[in-house]
Amino acid sequence: MSAYKLIIVLGLLVMTGCTSEQADVEYPVNDAAAQEYYTTTLKQVIDNKCISCHIYHIEGNNRYDTYEKTKSNIVQMVSRISSTSNTVMPPADAVQLTQEESESFETFLALLSANEEEVPAARIQIEWTAYKYPDYDNRAGVSGTFDEISYELNENAIAPIDLLDNAKVTVNTSSVNVGNESERTTNVGTFFSAFTPDIIGDVISYDNNEVTILFEMNGITATETFDIVVNEDSLVLSGSIPDMNIFDWQLGYDALDNVCGDYHENKVWEDIDVTIVILTNQ
Repeated sequence: MSAYKLIIVLGLLVMTGCTSEQADVEYPVNDAAAQEYYTTTLKQVIDNKCISCHIYHIEGNNRYDTYEKTKSNIVQMVSRISSTSNTVMPPADAVQLTQEESESFETFLALLSANEEEVPAARIQIEWTAYKYPDYDNRAGVSGTFDEISYELNENAIAPIDLLDNAKVTVNTSSVNVGNESERTTNVGTFFSAFTPDIIGDVISYDNNEVTILFEMNGITATETFDIVVNEDSLVLSGSIPDMNIFDWQLGYDALDNVCGDYHENKVWEDIDVTIVILTNQ
């Protein structure tokens, strides 16, 4: 898998999913080879192991019933397949993927990335995922990004995992971005304007399996533990913020509900799934 196309999934309250237009920006070249592979191989895997659940999602990053939707969400799919937390796909009580089936998702991503111009990605990129609609069984996961992220890593690290030693990430929440959805970007910006100007994450401790991060939002701090996957060219941190009420998000919630409550039926769930990817070869 190309190091340049790893995207981070940081679930922080957003009201739209990755769109096919966003995928076209990520993968602007002729993707005929990827489309053929999807048709001949990957679609059968998705139909057999994924679609029974994901066909029901109304929109966004959790519905994989077409080539374009799969293309838009393949990075998140690969990340969740390799996750060791409760965000893993398929879930523990479902029929699991074989090794060959798991690798088919990575092959698809590699085909999408094969002809891209090698423009180095930012060291840390962020995508978020949250959930809307009041019926838990039918809630929809939705995603977006932040464009302005500053960070401090242990650049003297010998082992990639030691980049996390005293690492710190600061997100400028006014840089929230939901791709081509300008209205939704404005709406989500309304939420952050009323909630917190930045999100700060400080690494407290880590080993090869887990990292404990002290988050600060809205002047309030809380720690969460994420799983770590060490890849050849990246660290993938995945977990969740189980309850945004900890950070007293109500003013932001109310501001968002005021401008677009009809879109999410006046419900945004308190739990936020999180995946962070750090490129290790820059």
